[in-house]
Amino acid sequence: MEQLTILVKGSSAEPYETTFIKDGDSLTAICTCPAGTYGNLCKHRRSILTGDAAAVLDADQEKVANVVEWLVGTDVEAALKELCDFEASKDATKDDLVTAKRKLSRAMNS
Repeated sequence: MEQLTILVKGSSAEPYETTFIKDGDSLTAICTCPAGTYGNLCKHRRSILTGDAAAVLDADQEKVANVVEWLVGTDVEAALKELCDFEASKDATKDDLVTAKRKLSRAMNS
C-alpha cells in the first residue's frame, strides 16, 4: 500500500489535504474540503487525478504525477473517463452528469 498527501489551495485560509491511497488496483481519494468531507466529488481530487496541479502548493507539485500514474487501471480511472465523456457530450443530460459524478465519488471513497 502506498499513500500520498497533497496540500491544495481552497476557499479557506488553511490548505486542504487530499490523500490518495493506492492498494493493488484500488485507488482511494480523500479530501478535507467541505465536499470531500461529505463524500461528494470535489474539484481538488478531480484536478489532481487529471494532472492539473494549479491549486497544489509548490512543495507537493511533483506528487501529482505519481497520483496520475496510480490512476491507471483503477475503477476510479474508468469512472473519471465516463464523467469526462458525459461532460464532453452535447447529448448528456443533467441527470447523466449527476449520476457520473456520484459514481466517481463512490469509486474514490471505496
